[in-house]
Amino acid sequence: MLKDIETLINQSKLKGLSCSKLEDQIEQLLGEDYSRRGGYANFERNLKQLCTRGVLEPVKASGTNGRNPLLYNRYRKVSLRLDQGIRLNLINLHSLIRSAVYSKSPRAYTEDQRYILALDAFLKDPHQRESLGEAISVNERSFQIFRDEKFLLCDHGRTFLQRIGRTLTDLSCYMTTEPFFYIDYRSKQSAEHNSDTSYTALIVENKDTFYSIKRSWQTGKRSIGGVTFNLLIYGEGRKIVGSFAFAQEIAGLVLETMRVYYFGDLDPEGIDIFGSLVAAFPLIAIQPFVYCYQALIRLYGEDAPMRLEKQQKLRASHEETFLTYFTPELSQEIQAIIHSKRYIPQEGLSYAFFALP
Repeated sequence: MLKDIETLINQSKLKGLSCSKLEDQIEQLLGEDYSRRGGYANFERNLKQLCTRGVLEPVKASGTNGRNPLLYNRYRKVSLRLDQGIRLNLINLHSLIRSAVYSKSPRAYTEDQRYILALDAFLKDPHQRESLGEAISVNERSFQIFRDEKFLLCDHGRTFLQRIGRTLTDLSCYMTTEPFFYIDYRSKQSAEHNSDTSYTALIVENKDTFYSIKRSWQTGKRSIGGVTFNLLIYGEGRKIVGSFAFAQEIAGLVLETMRVYYFGDLDPEGIDIFGSLVAAFPLIAIQPFVYCYQALIRLYGEDAPMRLEKQQKLRASHEETFLTYFTPELSQEIQAIIHSKRYIPQEGLSYAFFALP
């Protein structure tokens, strides 16, 4: 909660702050988490901690709020000034570190001082700076410079880079993609040397269906509904949205020339995963595997069970994208199912279905 309160204080253009309004803002920001994080008692402790640190000072003339423990009704942001020594340090920073922000915002300097000094020392060490000649992963670079492998990708790390006017590229590091589990059915020669890069992939949301399809393809037949596949990918639920970029690491694949079919649960979550995947990779031909969804509706549409747990969210734009691939009649059936809080899991199609000739 402390960081959230500090963020609200820094965002406020007012020097004087109402204690009750600040609490309302943090409660609105955190929602149900406000109570879980200790509610007013924790809010009071954090506000006093900020006073101890010199970020705030109470306006004693405003009186107290009458609550237990007591807080003053109003607080004032403390104006900080950089002393001469810090100003001299800023002037002497390595030229790749832009310090103008810190001259104008002493509080920002206080927040970033540890990281400024670490990066300055790194850049001024010829041996260390020489390592920038070869790009490494962002977590590796973050640990090398700051002894914190997660810093550069956390919110504070991103803010720090903005303040000093630098990017991950300037630090010669790159993002890595989360790998996904897949089976490549191309021959090794085809995968490495075939100039025809038009491959067809099937992404399956859940592991049971993934293994059923894998088992059915062990006979050498790799077609479903008249579509022959080269790759079978386990999407692992929503994880595939962030990990699908890993496909570019697979030898011989050109993402923009791939045909990708997606098959997941017929419910708001499954449809939203598909829509998110399409939105994240607009240059790749990704479509729902209509044949399998049709089979689910044909077999279980009239007996689709109710979803007992909390209703899932589905963005309207993702629902619209998904439904464009179906006939008007099927679209209506799908809408009727998901908007009546019913669903059909993809496990409705078992090994026996995929093993059909």
